[in-house]
Amino acid sequence: MKLIAAIVDDKDVDKVMTALTGQHVGVTCISSTGSLITPGNSTLLIGLDEESVPQAMSVIADLAASRPSYVPYTYAGNLPATSFAEVQVGGFLSFVLDIVHFEQV
Repeated sequence: MKLIAAIVDDKDVDKVMTALTGQHVGVTCISSTGSLITPGNSTLLIGLDEESVPQAMSVIADLAASRPSYVPYTYAGNLPATSFAEVQVGGFLSFVLDIVHFEQV
């Protein structure tokens, strides 16, 4: 048995959870918050058999991929204050852990 702990952007978490539960994979979501400007993330805890890990990771990778976004920035040079910088947002971080004992009550 394995446990996937995946940290996913809040904008992607609903899509990922819907896709995984649609494949009968149980998911527990633990929400967190970002800073003043940065959006939040959620940690998904996914328990499954070792054979199902590649399929679950594929779903997460497809639905939580990084994407470009534009944020305003201030520059002291000749550029106006309304200039924007392209940054990558989204993506995910995951850990696959071995589970020694599992109990469901």
